[in-house]
Amino acid sequence: MADARHILADVVTSGGVLLGLGFVLATGTPVLDPVVAGLVALNILWSGWTMVRDSINGLMDQAASPEMVTRIRALISAHSEGALEAHDVRTRHAGSATFIDFHLVVPGEMTVFESHAICDRLEGVIEAGIEGAVVVIHVEPGDQAKLRGVPVI
Repeated sequence: MADARHILADVVTSGGVLLGLGFVLATGTPVLDPVVAGLVALNILWSGWTMVRDSINGLMDQAASPEMVTRIRALISAHSEGALEAHDVRTRHAGSATFIDFHLVVPGEMTVFESHAICDRLEGVIEAGIEGAVVVIHVEPGDQAKLRGVPVI
């Protein structure tokens, strides 16, 4: 993506230089050259700022957008049959991966096998619905849970 932006900035910059030269040659007014040069400089600054901002967000493990978190919560709510609740949903981006982790509350008497089946189902649904998702689920028994999240029943 950075290469595409770089090429686009080069095209716009070259086009601006040619446009400025054309204005000066057509009108004989050399004052248009610094005006066009200023616009080209602003475009270069904007492109540079955009690339720096995107790089910093990637390095800082930026959280997923509110829209994506809403989609994740909806997937959890719709596909957690057998569980009681999900809470502490957290997300972060690293490169093209979106790391998603949350706590899933299950009935205290549920077996490990049964809770693992719910987790496998949720992981599959989330990974299918969110490109690049890496899902980690922490299971809590209902009698020890901090009930404060996404109801799933």
